[in-house]
Amino acid sequence: MPVDKYKRLFSNTLLFAVSNFSAKMLSFFLKPLYSYTISNADMGQANQIINYATLLLPVICLGMDFAVLRFGLDKTQSKTRVFTNGVVGLAGGFAVMVLLVPAVRLLPNTEGYVATLYFYLLISNGRRLCAQFVRAKDMLRLVAVDGILTSLTAVLFNVLFLVVLKVGPIGVLWATMASDFCSAVFLFWAANLRRNLHLRRYDGRLMRKMLAYALPLVPSLMCWNVIYSSDHLFVANLLENGKELDGLFYYSYSIASIMQVVASIFNEAWQLSAVTEEEGRERFFSRVFGIYQGVMFIGAAGLVLLCRPFFAVYVNEASYEAWRYSPFLTLGAVYSCLGGFLNTIYMVKKRSGLSLMTSAAGAVCNCVLNFVLILWMGVNGAALATFLSYLLIFVMRAVNTRGLLRMDYSPLKLAVNTALLVTECVLLICEVPLWGLWCSLCAAGVLALNFGDLYGMARQLLRRRRR
Repeated sequence: MPVDKYKRLFSNTLLFAVSNFSAKMLSFFLKPLYSYTISNADMGQANQIINYATLLLPVICLGMDFAVLRFGLDKTQSKTRVFTNGVVGLAGGFAVMVLLVPAVRLLPNTEGYVATLYFYLLISNGRRLCAQFVRAKDMLRLVAVDGILTSLTAVLFNVLFLVVLKVGPIGVLWATMASDFCSAVFLFWAANLRRNLHLRRYDGRLMRKMLAYALPLVPSLMCWNVIYSSDHLFVANLLENGKELDGLFYYSYSIASIMQVVASIFNEAWQLSAVTEEEGRERFFSRVFGIYQGVMFIGAAGLVLLCRPFFAVYVNEASYEAWRYSPFLTLGAVYSCLGGFLNTIYMVKKRSGLSLMTSAAGAVCNCVLNFVLILWMGVNGAALATFLSYLLIFVMRAVNTRGLLRMDYSPLKLAVNTALLVTECVLLICEVPLWGLWCSLCAAGVLALNFGDLYGMARQLLRRRRR
């Protein structure tokens, strides 16, 4: 039955939601703790180290986490060879990074943090490699358990380092490392991954295939991360009181992070369905994209409407002004999610070079716009640059995926959704008279425009469930 693929996608999404929601929302729930235990300036310092780690994570792993998932899903490949190759790739990438220590020490504001940064990178990549291979083995329930345990350990370690020991901003990094290490050990033991790790089963021919697929994704992911990280680096270094403003800007991502967490949970399930479901793939992609964009725009419209009262209770008074930078970041998150959806087409067709090209264009655009708009508009210039960069990536991917898989993007609906959400963001930031009323009308318009598709899919799934 055609609906089976939708049911399978829905079921996998629920499993990934259980496994990842608490873990991925952890940063969201911990930010109030950070705001009361760390000053904005210190949070800006810690955030810069996290941004460096975000940029360097794919370099150390050589993209092996992506390759382990993609080739692990391939039924013609030996899973032991795939995992062994992945571990060897991670070890090789880390060895290269060790040789680059003198260059890393030249990065601004890294004094005293280099060793911590390297341990952070190694442990985080090790955990991700194990998690991706467990997914490839279709052990989704174990992934769910790991997500819950990781969240619990992260909370405990953050309280230990920030509240009990009071070690300051470096405690944020230590807590993440400790939690990731516990997760990696748990996955390795519970999934019995030692059975899939045999250096004698290393396959050089397979490694060349995995690297050919994964290496273009490394700069691609780095470019994608540049759009996030460069915002903070430009704000911290271009503006007076840059570290303090960057601390505020860190909190302003809170609402956008809700969008990206929900999208990442869906995308992990979507990647499995996109690769394994071959019959009627174009119609399947079009239908899912139509519903996906509706969910993203409805969620964003509601979150933008609530951002001022949200920040009033979410952070301390000194960080309340972060709400001003949140609307455009939320709008950018929508197009980040839509662009990530289209990236799945590159994954299915193994065309990672196109992923790199579009991500690089967005990264270059972001850096140029950051330099221009931050000097002109202040911190909100970085938020606007983020939105425009993600928009560019989406448009480029919508155009160049037409030759790979013909999807119906519903361009008129997409344009109206975008116009309504941009209007809502501008009205809120400018604080026009009766802004609450006008923003509510924009949000209602987005809901009305997308409600039909969501209702239709819900009825289809419920009908199948009753049968």
